Amino acid sequence: MIALACSLAASAPIQAREAKANSASARSGYNARLVVTRAANFGTFEFVNLFVDGVQVADLGVNQSYDAVLRPGQHVLSIVTSPQTYSHPTPTQLRINVKPGETYAFTAVWEDFERASLEQL
Repeated sequence: MIALACSLAASAPIQAREAKANSASARSGYNARLVVTRAANFGTFEFVNLFVDGVQVADLGVNQSYDAVLRPGQHVLSIVTSPQTYSHPTPTQLRINVKPGETYAFTAVWEDFERASLEQL
């Protein structure tokens, strides 16, 4: 039963507290939505640390995603892998210009054999 509970918890999306607090604002169309999913073939023991504007908002494991409200304007999305298996000290960064009412969906993938990146869906 414990293993079942852990597997269900691991597959649930990670949601920011701000997303729950601002759900009414998000429905009104003023805010946007950010969804980041970890690719299925990313690696069993590899985690994706997601940052929005330099603040870590999620640590995505197997079958996990991040779903949150994002205010309109310029934002920087960054990811690093944990543990860091390759020697890239700087995180992969992506600048986005967020518009109200839009959904921004990305998948964390391996860009090449040494670097993870965000791919827009």
